[in-house]
Amino acid sequence: MRTQAAAERGLRLETERCAAWRAFLRTSDAFADAVWRLKELDPLSRGEELRAKSAALTEAFSGLRVLGPDTVVRHAEALRERCGRMERYAVKRAVVRSALDALEQRWCPGNAERCEERCEGSDAHSYAMVAHEMLEGWGDRDEDDRPDDLDSLEFLIGESGVLAAVGAPTESGVLSEDDLRQLLTIARTPVSWHLLSAKDHWFRPRTGYEEGRSAFVSSVRAFLDETGGATTGFYGSELPPRQGRNPHAFP
Repeated sequence: MRTQAAAERGLRLETERCAAWRAFLRTSDAFADAVWRLKELDPLSRGEELRAKSAALTEAFSGLRVLGPDTVVRHAEALRERCGRMERYAVKRAVVRSALDALEQRWCPGNAERCEERCEGSDAHSYAMVAHEMLEGWGDRDEDDRPDDLDSLEFLIGESGVLAAVGAPTESGVLSEDDLRQLLTIARTPVSWHLLSAKDHWFRPRTGYEEGRSAFVSSVRAFLDETGGATTGFYGSELPPRQGRNPHAFP
């Protein structure tokens, strides 16, 4: 009876751990997805959305930490810290990327006919192109020249046609005056500009999130393999459950 009771306790612990691991991974992915898509949200709701996802991740990590084991907890903490670093610049990146995308749409890249049709008799598209190039390489500009360059950037953006009229609703590809103020504030201290300005297909690998996620999953699999724990498929990778082990184990 003692042996059976110990086995049942072991199965319960394994079930609780697997549930905690799954919950942590889900909330981590939800947080990362929010960071990727933050510029698509209304500027007023970006901070709130990110804080909600971060709070859920902290709660999930707390549930995982009390259950152990230490090896998995260490990798989970490393992934959470990685998410914390992403959080520090996510809202700023949303502001910078929204401005870059709006300017890029305005100067009609790769479509001269469309550019002539939209911008005939206007230099707005030229201003947008120069502003885009200046903003994209802002982190490489000399610090002493930056105050004067900031005035030039503000002028170029104002003349580019990307700003919405006062009182008009903000549309996709259009910046409000508040967006411009936030952008200029961020540009005054361009920390980690290579991350703030990077396009999505460059930004994601630079965060190191996928690397940290893979390390966490590998630590779980290694622990289960070492202890004889059961595994079923994890995100499309199927592993058969071990004979006589917990059917509710970590996927």
